[in-house]
Amino acid sequence: MSEQPEAVPGQAHLMASVRLVPRWFSAVAIGFLALFALGMLALALADDGVMRWSAWGLCAAAALLMCSAVSALVVPRRGGPVHGADGTTTFLSPALTVWPLVGAWAALLCVAAVWSYVAVTDFGELEAPGFALATIAGAVGSLPDLARLVTGRLHRWRLVIGPDSLTYRGYRTDQTWPLSKIHGAGFNPPRSLRRRSGDDRRLAGVVIDLKGAAADPVVPMAAFRASPATMVEEIERAKAAWSPCRRQPGPTG
Repeated sequence: MSEQPEAVPGQAHLMASVRLVPRWFSAVAIGFLALFALGMLALALADDGVMRWSAWGLCAAAALLMCSAVSALVVPRRGGPVHGADGTTTFLSPALTVWPLVGAWAALLCVAAVWSYVAVTDFGELEAPGFALATIAGAVGSLPDLARLVTGRLHRWRLVIGPDSLTYRGYRTDQTWPLSKIHGAGFNPPRSLRRRSGDDRRLAGVVIDLKGAAADPVVPMAAFRASPATMVEEIERAKAAWSPCRRQPGPTG
């Protein structure tokens, strides 16, 4: 929209210095996943039958989620874009963030399939029926996204800045805007800073400031290795280099 995306004073300083999430949150999230993975490993070694294989699947899912969390929350943001020969600038989410998520999802789907079979054939074999039914329900709810993945409509996070347009793909989103429809870009800080500034807009990331009444999309910082300052700089550089004269036909006759 036409409102500037600047969230708080000193935006450039914030983009260079603010943390995506508090250190305590990263420690708690990764610690919980590590303990859960170890617990499932112990259960897999001690149990037998169907529940043993289920525990192995949950252990694998937790370990993969922990890899993705470390990549998204702990690894320093020092990556840069890829500049193509066609004049495009591409920011791509790191493989260590994306593919472990897909692997964990696949592991949970396998566990849910096993538990669905057990629930139908011998419900008493489920040692934690509430947790098992919740897992099955979550797996069923994710089936539309599985169909999107198979058909190419579930996307790895990517921001492509071209000479005349900007494209953002991520999860279910796949949108392209001409640079003529973009005012610029700004920084949406973490929620703790938004409370202090009175700004309650969505997740932390780079805000693409669109002209008109359309909602301004937010590119999540956690999905990329590059810093938000680098993204904003590249968007502003492309916008400054773009000239409306290039879109006007030349004189005829």
